[in-house]
Amino acid sequence: MVAPKQQERGAETVRCPICRADAVETMEEAKPLYSRVVHWLNSEGLTYNNLPLKLELCNRAKLAQLLHERHGSHSLGVTTSTTYAQDGRIVRTEVSGVAILHGLPKILFQGVTLHELGHVWLIVHDILDLPTWGEEGFCELLSYRYYQHLNTPEANYYASSIEKNPNSVYSDGFRRLHALTEKYGFPRLLTILNTTKQLPR
Repeated sequence: MVAPKQQERGAETVRCPICRADAVETMEEAKPLYSRVVHWLNSEGLTYNNLPLKLELCNRAKLAQLLHERHGSHSLGVTTSTTYAQDGRIVRTEVSGVAILHGLPKILFQGVTLHELGHVWLIVHDILDLPTWGEEGFCELLSYRYYQHLNTPEANYYASSIEKNPNSVYSDGFRRLHALTEKYGFPRLLTILNTTKQLPR
């Protein structure tokens, strides 16, 4: 609970002073964090073919509009893309960027951004036919690995939240992708995904 005197006037959510002080509210705050996660992804073997990606911070109303409600109202980010179809078949998907809810704590902002950049990587490499649990599980795995890389109490809390996500698409998907990583190793898992466009069995 946040004491009434400590609450922000007109805010979308109630945040304690500590979270408020650590929040990513502006693009000036977001850009270096965005660069940091892209650099980490590159070091993990994920490349984006020099695709220029736009980062956008938005409020809940704009985020819901971008989501078209397809992930429910609790999503914290979305990948913005355009899909082209012909005769009912997807011909190609073009990514324009990622949009992240403003006001997230810095570490959570990085984790959400990583998740969305996971979707971007799959699209850029034409990995478009994964089951929903596979796609979301892969993206959750990226965030989880980053939180483990940071290894701070806050990051470990968010990693634990991924493990305990009540949405089974995300939590089961994460567990299955984590098991594949244990079996094949992360670099080989990426190679298999990139070459076969499918998850290994």
